[in-house]
Amino acid sequence: MNLAGIKKSEGVKVNASKSYFLGFGWNIKDALDIALEEAGPDYDMLIDGVVRYASYPFVLQIKVEGTAVNSQKMIAQMGQEGFNQWISGHQVTTADTVKLIKE
Repeated sequence: MNLAGIKKSEGVKVNASKSYFLGFGWNIKDALDIALEEAGPDYDMLIDGVVRYASYPFVLQIKVEGTAVNSQKMIAQMGQEGFNQWISGHQVTTADTVKLIKE
């Protein structure tokens, strides 16, 4: 799939998880940060991402998978206006719009 000049094959597939004792302090951002760190310092955006959570006795686990891409590379190829149009034309998840699926 080509995302207006960005090939998903140029991204890095990532899987990450974060566990929380009794679920205290859980948040999705920690798992997303781990996934992007796993991809490397040049990657700052996750596409085709899936966030799941699992609950075990005394532990809550957040799992993230997707393709990490470099948004600056996208902007360089598409221009800032093209990038903004691409963002507005896709389903972009923010902390306010996350929906969780329990495993």
